Amino acid sequence: MDLTSLVNELRSFSFEKEWFEFKENWLQPAQLGEYISAISNSAAMLGRDHGYFVWGVSDDEGHELVGTDFDPDCEVSHEPLKHYLARQLEPSVDFDFFEGEVGGKRIVVLRIGCARTAPTAFNGNRFIRIGSSKENLRRYPQREAALFGVISHGVPTLENQPAERQDLSFGQLLMYYAAKGVSSIPRRSRST
Repeated sequence: MDLTSLVNELRSFSFEKEWFEFKENWLQPAQLGEYISAISNSAAMLGRDHGYFVWGVSDDEGHELVGTDFDPDCEVSHEPLKHYLARQLEPSVDFDFFEGEVGGKRIVVLRIGCARTAPTAFNGNRFIRIGSSKENLRRYPQREAALFGVISHGVPTLENQPAERQDLSFGQLLMYYAAKGVSSIPRRSRST
């Protein structure tokens, strides 16, 4: 992963999106687990393979590189942070920490895989991002239903969504084209 390119791409947005979060030196392990759930689920909803939690960038409008002292190898109650998080995430979600220097400042990026088989929960609770806020998904049943739909069928597109009308005939299609000014449909040429 090209850390510099990724961090600069994320910083180019005027505000945080549902699939990434900026912090400076912040660490509250249980809330970090909730963020992983929220970002994983939001990344799935938006059709992204990954979401990100970035330490060392200010979370104000300027998104300045400030550096961080955050240590991803720290312990939580005599347990490595990575194990603490992984043990409470359900189903298991891929996440990795990457450290490096960007613009002369130490940056840590947590790359979070999107939810793939079921919404990602932390400690039995599912979260989602609405704007830059982390919310308990239980409070938003329509979003939860939409997330299950995305996980089952993919992000809604013209190709994977059923048409509103399923009783169309070829004659109706020709009338539709005629209304749009299409008088003939080009034929494919056959090669011999």
